[in-house]
Amino acid sequence: MLEELFPENTKIKAVKEKSQAIGEFLKWLEEKKIHLVTLSGEHGYNFVYTSTEKLLAEFFDIDLNKVEEEQKQMLKELRKLNLEG
Repeated sequence: MLEELFPENTKIKAVKEKSQAIGEFLKWLEEKKIHLVTLSGEHGYNFVYTSTEKLLAEFFDIDLNKVEEEQKQMLKELRKLNLEG
């Protein structure tokens, strides 16, 4: 039931361990001064300035805007339960 109401947050939960490991690896690369770049033209490079969070979301096909909407809805539902309880 919750999976149907909050599908993007369900995806996050499903990939949590993998996502955390990849995130730690990306942080380790940064600490080693190893940076991601994209090729530009024949010999050019552009640094990738995309946040780790956004890279992971794209990799795991998670829509961060929908995640935020779902989290707002979760809070709304929790407040409603607290007022009723």
